[in-house]
Amino acid sequence: MAKPTRKIDPFTARRLERLIDDFRARTGQLPTLRDLGEAGFGEEMVDRAVRDGILEQLYVTLTNGTILKGYKFR
Repeated sequence: MAKPTRKIDPFTARRLERLIDDFRARTGQLPTLRDLGEAGFGEEMVDRAVRDGILEQLYVTLTNGTILKGYKFR
């Protein structure tokens, strides 16, 4: 039996938006899944936010050539 999918509540969406804005202001980069995980947002919650259209997943190339998945608020 499939698990019921729950949408991200508005309070959590606002927390994600604030976290991403603060992270970009502090570092100048988009946060990765690891950065979001350190802030208390697990992989499942981030995936759900991407599916709900709250976050947009982008591939980010760093100056040293490393390619990472970054997340941006829509």
